[in-house]
Amino acid sequence: MRSQSNIPAAEISASEMTEPDPRCLPLVEVAPDQIRALLSPGLGSAITGVERIEGGLVNTVYKITLAASGASFCLRIFAAGQTAWERERNILERISASLPVPRVVLADFGGPAFAHPYLVYEWIEGMTLNEYRRRMPREALLSVAEPLGRLLARMATLSFSGELDIHHPDSSWVEELLAVNEERLRRGPAGDRLGRTLADALWRLLDRSAAHLGRPDIAVCLVHGDFGGRNILVAPGGHRSWRVSGLLDWEASFSGSMLWDLGSLFRYGGRYSESFRRCLERAFGEAGGELPRDWYRLARLLDATRLVETLSESREMPVVFEECTQLIEAVVTAGL
Repeated sequence: MRSQSNIPAAEISASEMTEPDPRCLPLVEVAPDQIRALLSPGLGSAITGVERIEGGLVNTVYKITLAASGASFCLRIFAAGQTAWERERNILERISASLPVPRVVLADFGGPAFAHPYLVYEWIEGMTLNEYRRRMPREALLSVAEPLGRLLARMATLSFSGELDIHHPDSSWVEELLAVNEERLRRGPAGDRLGRTLADALWRLLDRSAAHLGRPDIAVCLVHGDFGGRNILVAPGGHRSWRVSGLLDWEASFSGSMLWDLGSLFRYGGRYSESFRRCLERAFGEAGGELPRDWYRLARLLDATRLVETLSESREMPVVFEECTQLIEAVVTAGL
């Protein structure tokens, strides 16, 4: 089993694309001697292993192994700058006692000697949910539905209103969301890339669902922001059960509806059966959470707005755009 699956967190809105387009930001190549200098304040032991981990389109990740203990750590370099670094550092500090997240051992915002902010945290053992789904029999996937439901219920009890950007699930917020998406679908590059027929069909679905998206029974809580199969780590829990061993990449987190994270998880609807969804929903409720009756439909519609956001990018990303189009086609075809 690979530690952290050697697949770092996804870092674009459509986060599980099968063949990535060119990176959003270049890799930050760091020589082993420079890594030793960066890590010397927090990790005094000699470093015996330095491995750059492939994947991701923004940040650069290295796996660091120490000589004395054999312990491994993750060096995560934030190429996009200090804002994302600050958000992830602050969130990890606040939620480390409540959720299975990496424990930060060193944080530095960079300076003359090294221009990029970075975090060093303990390496989490496990495989990504995506890898688990590919390697295990389909029926075995049900074993992680319950721990995922409990994890989401714990997240739903956390709120950082006033400290994080807030996407309120109320009527005014929905009006703004729909206005932005109408503009993007009818007059922006997203509509051009989808084609008029598909863009109009998605807009009709969103417009008809306005009242449901802004219902007052959808509470504001901590949202991971990229709750997908590449950021969720699972590991054996004993007696043939599995547990969520880690949840990575919190730089996109915000306060909002839990439906955002459910939409991310079920973006690829065919990957998870109805039985999986029911098991997750049941575990969520047993852990004290409460979901609206039509949560799956609303979550998929919200996630479609993220795909529209990606399709509105000024950069050309043909592989990403093609998969976003296919995902939106699936939402429209299902009549969600």
